[in-house]
Amino acid sequence: MTTDPARRVAVAYVSRTHGVRGEVRAETLTHSLERFDALGDIVLQRDGRPDLPLKLERWRVDGKGLLLKFAGFEAPETARAELCKGYVTIAPDQVAVLPEDTYYIDDIVDSIVVDQDGHEFGRITEVMQMPSTDVYVVRGAKGEILVPAISDFVVEIGPGRIVVQGIEELITQ
Repeated sequence: MTTDPARRVAVAYVSRTHGVRGEVRAETLTHSLERFDALGDIVLQRDGRPDLPLKLERWRVDGKGLLLKFAGFEAPETARAELCKGYVTIAPDQVAVLPEDTYYIDDIVDSIVVDQDGHEFGRITEVMQMPSTDVYVVRGAKGEILVPAISDFVVEIGPGRIVVQGIEELITQ
């Protein structure tokens, strides 16, 4: 049984096959590779295709990334046709606990952004993952504001609400 696809959390993206035994190469989308030890049953989601429940037999890291082996996929041709360009997803209750003061992007998106006096700037519509730091895209009455996710600007993060400071110069008129 598959849960609501919009509620599933992607932990890897399958990019291509590897070798001749049905393994696939995947890009990890999680902060902790050890979390794959606890995964057995997952759901692969691909655009325009029905969800595909799978059992993860084994995983390993090699010099170029993550290699996954799913039950029932023994040939690269079958793995390519059924698995490539798909997201390995888990149910929300399987999400790993994050370190303190660390948040999942899904927890940030749609949060209201206010200053320390409570004046609202808008809502976060996207989190851009940049090389040096994440950037919150805030859309509101004054247009779009890009707020770097650093302590110089982000004072507090709470459920559905982010308090910022010093972003007035980031607002375009």
